[in-house]
Amino acid sequence: MDNLLLVDIGGTNMRHAVANASNDNISEIEKSSFDPENFDSFLEKLINKHDSDVLILSVAGPKINNVISMTNQEYTFDPTKIKEKFSIKECFLLNDWEAIAYSYDFIKDSVEYIKKGEPFNQNRLFVGPGTGLGAALSINNQTVLPTEIGNTTNASSLLQKNFNLNNEDNLNLEKIISGTAIASIYNLKTGNTISSEKIFEKFIKNDADAVFVINGFLKSLAETLSDLSLTYSSGNGILLAGSLIRSLYPYIDKKAFIENFMANKYQSHKKMLELVSIGVITKERTPLYGNLGFYKNLNKS
Repeated sequence: MDNLLLVDIGGTNMRHAVANASNDNISEIEKSSFDPENFDSFLEKLINKHDSDVLILSVAGPKINNVISMTNQEYTFDPTKIKEKFSIKECFLLNDWEAIAYSYDFIKDSVEYIKKGEPFNQNRLFVGPGTGLGAALSINNQTVLPTEIGNTTNASSLLQKNFNLNNEDNLNLEKIISGTAIASIYNLKTGNTISSEKIFEKFIKNDADAVFVINGFLKSLAETLSDLSLTYSSGNGILLAGSLIRSLYPYIDKKAFIENFMANKYQSHKKMLELVSIGVITKERTPLYGNLGFYKNLNKS
């Protein structure tokens, strides 16, 4: 039976774990920073240590012709070359949000809801503000379409109004809706450079600047989810993933969030949005579970 090595490389950290195709468990989960100069030797040690014959990689970045060049690191992942270099049976490469969308069977019992809904098709949208902003569409829990929605720019000028910004240039969507954006906008408003985690701590303590920035973030997120729901017809709901949204969830004003989600839409489209559920995935390490979910789905097919 195949010994699976699961590796997830995000915008900030790298995680890896091992699994077996015969069950739903992952084990030996470890977290580290990604070092492009030493990654090949690191990967070789992992493959040898776990006697892995199948490698499933999820990586932050657009997948073009089954190759991912990282947006914030000088490294390119080509599964054909990796398979040959390390003499393994199989190597599969996923966009990180493609992997998260494949995690549904592992996370479906670990969801808290901002808004309940009623399914009207089999399209489920996964979205997450983290280092950047990621999204993927799952169709019938089998086909996954990753997106690069975080790098679009059309909505950013409108969303800047939620922070009273004066149409800052060159802002894509993830510079408005992400953990990195929270820190950047806080800096623009206050002149202070602190992490999004520290801003969240200030928000909990009701610091006025932090409350203003976090509330602007949540309003922007709700409005963006509304547009994405119409764009992708997410009749099977929206699931939000990542440590940032997990931390924010207990403090979200659900009534205000839903009002912003429903606002500025024609009545016919409001009826559609009323049916869309919005949930927060509370389970951690969703990309690793998604890597395993992808492999299981592949073998089912």
